[in-house]
Amino acid sequence: VFQLTPDLCLVQTVDFFTPIVDDPWWFGQITAANALSDIYAMGARPLTAMNLVAWPVSLGMEPLAEILRGGAEKVAEAGAELAGGHSIDDLEPKYGLAVTGVARPEEIVYNGGARPGDALVLTKRIGIGVLATALKRGVLSEDAMLPAAREAAELNAAAARAMQQVGVHAATDVTGFGLLGHLSEMLDASSVGGARVGARVFADAVPLHHGVLELIADEVYAGGLRSNRDYLAGRIEGLPVGDPLALALVDPQTSGGLLLAVPPERAADLLDALRAEGAQGWLIGEVTGGHGSIVLLQRPA
Repeated sequence: VFQLTPDLCLVQTVDFFTPIVDDPWWFGQITAANALSDIYAMGARPLTAMNLVAWPVSLGMEPLAEILRGGAEKVAEAGAELAGGHSIDDLEPKYGLAVTGVARPEEIVYNGGARPGDALVLTKRIGIGVLATALKRGVLSEDAMLPAAREAAELNAAAARAMQQVGVHAATDVTGFGLLGHLSEMLDASSVGGARVGARVFADAVPLHHGVLELIADEVYAGGLRSNRDYLAGRIEGLPVGDPLALALVDPQTSGGLLLAVPPERAADLLDALRAEGAQGWLIGEVTGGHGSIVLLQRPA
């Protein structure tokens, strides 16, 4: 975020990755939504986007054209302007966007600022990383993954509008570090003067894509999940870190939803605003005092 004038901030972000689905158009859609997500997570509006392409020439130009079409359509849906880009020849396909947005200073939402008692609300299901691994291993078909791909391709614009209407203390989008990894970043950024905050997560309240727990039980997941698990192992309490449900919560996400810390008295209003905007929302836990730990619990009866 760069403040241009007293009442205008420039917000810039960049993201790209390798395909998580076989269909090139869906890959373009998901990747563009993912790159735009950081703009929405900060309460800004996207203005321009530039393509970033690494492409093996041996694959031909038709699949690349479909990737770029999917991305361009998603940028247009966001109301932004696709302003060119850059491409290189590479051994593995990669695609993404550099995105520029704007916001007034008072509209900017950071991943720090969560306070004890805040409700934690999530706006997309978890588990697309596991499904993408299953697809690559031939355990899952592209058709079976389509519902998750559709959700990943949804812009976080509606969730961002609801967030601005109600007012939240902190927000982040859930991507490569998994739900608990991005929650831990939020907790660390919210610590003030040495006073740390923690969280309780009602693990059975976290929405998961169909079949994720069964795939994890069969050890169908990527190395990124293991890395997230190992990094967070000393911070997670309650469920054992090897439990399939706990592992789902550290699954690396692509174009995940927003994780919002909202004052408890506004939580119901936020869920209503999300529905009114056409987005989803699940109450999955709360911010606590403590030492930065994340306690995984079952929902109270």
